[in-house]
Amino acid sequence: MKKIATYFNLALLIGTMAFAITSCKSDKTAEADAQITTTTKTVAPTKTASNQLTAEQRQAQANAQRKAQQQRKSKSYEPKVPGGKINWVSFEQAEKAIANKPKKVFVDVYTEWCGWCKRLDAATFADKRVADYMNENYYAVKFDAQHPGAIKVGGKQYANPRFDASKPKRARNATHELAQKYGARSYPTVLFLNEKLDLIQAVPGYRDADGFLPILEQFNKM
Repeated sequence: MKKIATYFNLALLIGTMAFAITSCKSDKTAEADAQITTTTKTVAPTKTASNQLTAEQRQAQANAQRKAQQQRKSKSYEPKVPGGKINWVSFEQAEKAIANKPKKVFVDVYTEWCGWCKRLDAATFADKRVADYMNENYYAVKFDAQHPGAIKVGGKQYANPRFDASKPKRARNATHELAQKYGARSYPTVLFLNEKLDLIQAVPGYRDADGFLPILEQFNKM
């Protein structure tokens, strides 16, 4: 009964923050969205006071808007409590560490082209509260969902046979078999694994440190 209540509380916790989730879609999801077409109506621009501005005034206005956007972006990428550093390891290293000291495994599934993945690194994982709790309670693995090579997990080898090496590093490419195994279909997605590296749950989307830390705590109690 206690375990059922824990799962219920976790589902409620994740559900109440669903509005804040943002992620980059995988190739298959993006292709499906591309098939949906919309019809838009072109509306002729109306004259506004901005049309009466001089060239210098318009340039000054554009500069001010650009500066404001840069400030907002810079602020959003900064951790609320700076100074955090997660001790990332590979799947192989996590398996060896579990043999000596059992812990759950946290996996950050990302891609090079995912902007929200970079924000998760800069704003959430760099937060000292998140990093300290992660290092204490989990083995943290960072996994590129488009990794070209083979990875051995739980005695079984997983590969990416459809990977196209001719594509640029930041381009969309084939999804690794291991990402498919754990059900990571959009990025970022974080995985919570038990001590046997079996999936407990995959949680997609970006969250800041305030929203992320309670999820870490809840899964650690399971």
